[in-house]
Amino acid sequence: MLKRRSPPWGAIEAFIVASRRAASFKDAASQLALSPAAFSRRIQMLEEHVGVKLFNRIGQTPTLTAAGERYLQRLEPSYEAMRAATEWMAPDAERRALRLGVSQSFAVSWLVPRLPDFYQKTKGIELVIQTCADNVDLTGGAADLRILYGHGDWPNFTSQKLFDLQAFVVSAPMLMGGMPAPRSIEDLQDVPLLELIHPRNQWSEWLSQAGYTAPLREPRYFDSAQVMYEAASQGLGVALGVSPLVDSFLKSDRLQVAFNSVQPLSGAYHLAALPEVRRHPAVQTLWQWLINDPSCIAFPKLKSLAS
Repeated sequence: MLKRRSPPWGAIEAFIVASRRAASFKDAASQLALSPAAFSRRIQMLEEHVGVKLFNRIGQTPTLTAAGERYLQRLEPSYEAMRAATEWMAPDAERRALRLGVSQSFAVSWLVPRLPDFYQKTKGIELVIQTCADNVDLTGGAADLRILYGHGDWPNFTSQKLFDLQAFVVSAPMLMGGMPAPRSIEDLQDVPLLELIHPRNQWSEWLSQAGYTAPLREPRYFDSAQVMYEAASQGLGVALGVSPLVDSFLKSDRLQVAFNSVQPLSGAYHLAALPEVRRHPAVQTLWQWLINDPSCIAFPKLKSLAS
């Protein structure tokens, strides 16, 4: 029985570069210092190897096929893991800045206000904060250490829980069109619900925890907690407030808790890193600083509209 060979590294690299919003194969080829013809041969070689078409070549800008999207989702984390591990072996790895991957909303609401304390306590370690909208980008990115939302079960990563999460309904005092804010869980049937693309189904989870089973309308989706809470503060609907992401909106009274029902979420924020990177002294220092922050268990004083 013949064993199937692994795809050539050059073809994998070409596929990854072309998938990351390159304007054209010519543009992607220039990033790898290849001629357009040589770059196209690498893509063709990979498509022949996997036996499916990975790109639609209609128009100037190539787009991934459905098969290409699935392949990229499975392939990119391993590709970046190999790159990260190789970079740590470089002679100057001790002197470069640590790259911390985190969602933009979490960075703004929780991490950045604490950075002065980090720099004061850990002289000589510089950070590069890499932000994105969700865990897919974070696990696929080239960060050394990540703050991820989930259950701590990411393949190839070692992780440790940072803190659990609780959620409550938040709203502006008045919604668009003069609709009053909900004052009870039953009122949610009549108001627009705002929800994140990732993590999905938090409303379903929260309502189930609260023992409420009546069907509700389809939520309006956002890819950023900050944008979702800003929309809620403008009366576009009600959202699930999660500390620390919503804290600044509560403190400034742009949002208030609609009614007193706080439910735990199954997911939590975790620190995660590749095992070989986790052992690096600078990563260990950053890891311990994050874990030992006493504010990880802080919960804001809730001011309810219904009280």
